[in-house]
Amino acid sequence: MAAVSTLERTTFRTSRLLEFCSRKELVAQTGHEPDAWPLVVLKELLDNALDACEEAGIVPEIAVRVEPRAITVVDNGPGMPPETVTDILDFSSRVSSREAYVAPDRGAQGNALKTILAMPFVLDGQAGRVEICARGLRHQIEFAVDALRQAPLIRHHHEEHDVRIGTSITVAWPESAGSMLADAEQRFLQVADDYTWLNPHLALSVTWFGERSAVRATDPEWPKWRPSDPTCPHWYTPQHLEHLIAAYLTHDVELGRERTVREFVSEFRGLSGSLKQKAVLAATGLQRAPLARLCDGRTIDRSAVEALLDAMVACTRPVKPEALGIIGKDHLQCRLEAAGCEMATFQYKQVKSTTAGLPWVIEAAFAWCPDLTTRRLITGVNWSPGILNPFRAVGPSRQSLDTVLSQQRADRDEPVIVLLHLACPRVEYTDRGKSAVVMTR
Repeated sequence: MAAVSTLERTTFRTSRLLEFCSRKELVAQTGHEPDAWPLVVLKELLDNALDACEEAGIVPEIAVRVEPRAITVVDNGPGMPPETVTDILDFSSRVSSREAYVAPDRGAQGNALKTILAMPFVLDGQAGRVEICARGLRHQIEFAVDALRQAPLIRHHHEEHDVRIGTSITVAWPESAGSMLADAEQRFLQVADDYTWLNPHLALSVTWFGERSAVRATDPEWPKWRPSDPTCPHWYTPQHLEHLIAAYLTHDVELGRERTVREFVSEFRGLSGSLKQKAVLAATGLQRAPLARLCDGRTIDRSAVEALLDAMVACTRPVKPEALGIIGKDHLQCRLEAAGCEMATFQYKQVKSTTAGLPWVIEAAFAWCPDLTTRRLITGVNWSPGILNPFRAVGPSRQSLDTVLSQQRADRDEPVIVLLHLACPRVEYTDRGKSAVVMTR
C-alpha cells in the first residue's frame, strides 16, 4: 500500500480590521440593513454636528445637501481638528470623547465616523471616498482594501481650504447604490425634520436633489445638558466607573503622564471644590495617590473603585431631571401647529423622576393632522431621533409602542402626529447598533 502523504497545516494570522469593511459588520455596528444606510449617514453626522456646536456653546445651524452622488452635512461649530481626522482613520481602535462617560449624550459608541468612512466602499465594492473640510484644510479620504494583508487601505490627502468656520463632511454615494438613495427620500426627509422637533435650538436646512426646505429654531437659547458639562457620580455603576478609570489610565500612558485620584475626582459634577475632594480622598485613603493605585498593572481593583464611587456619591447631590433639558410644551405646540394640526386636539404630557440617582424625563405630544393620510411617529432618545422606533419594549409587559398606540386608537392609518422622547444619562439598549431601548417603567 502506498504511503499516504500528510499536510502539516500552517496557522495563518489574518487582520480582523477588515471585518469593519464588510456588509455583515456594518449592519452589526449600525443596527441597520444597507437600505437604511443613507439614514445612518444623516443621523451620525447630525448627532456629531449638534454635539460639536453644543460643546462649544454655539447655537447650531446645520445644512444637509443630498445629490445623486453625495450626502453633505455642514455645521457652524468649532471645526473638526486635524488630529481627530487622523485618529478616525485608525481602524484598530475606537475614537470617542463620549464612549467612556455616562451622560445624556446623543451617541457614545466611538465608531460612528468609522462606519461612515467604510460605508461607500462596502456599497461600491471597489473604493469609497469621504471629504472633510474644517479649520482651513480639506481632507480627501479614499478607502479601499489591501487584499493580501486583509486590512483597510486608506489614502489620506489634505490641502488648504477656505473653510474656517464649522465642519463640512461629504460622503460620496456610489452610482451602483443610487436607487437605494432615491428610495430613502421620504424617510430621510422625515428623520431630518424630526431633529427640529427634538432640538428647539436647531436651525436646519435640507436640500434634496435641488429642492430646499428650512426650519428655524424656536428657542436658540434652549437650555440642555451639554456634552462638555461634567458628569455626575450618581450616574455611574462600579462597572461604568471602572471602565472610565481604565480609559484614563490608557490615555495617560500614551501621553506619558500620571494623573492623581484627586485630579480624576475633580472632573465630576459637585466635586470641583477642594473641600469635597479632600472628603472623598480621606474616606478612601487615597490622599496624594496616583490614579494608577487603583490598578495592579493588569486589572482594576473593583473593591477600591466601589469605595471611591460610594465616597463620591456621598459628597454630591443627584441631578434634577429638568437639568437634562426639556423639549417643552411650547416648542412642540409650535411644531404641531406648523405641521397643520388641529390644535384643539393637541395634548402634551411630561413625566420626570429620579431612580437610584438617575434622572429621566419622558415627553409625549399628540395632535390630529387632517393633511396626513397615515400616522406620523416621532421618537427619540437624548434629542436624537430613531431611524426605527426605539421603543419596541415598553413597560413591564415589554409591548411595542405601536401596540400601545393601537390600543389607544392611534393606528398606523390614523392621520395623527405622535411624539415620544426619553432623556436619561444611562440608557439600556437591546442591540449593538443601539436602535432599540428598553423601558421597563
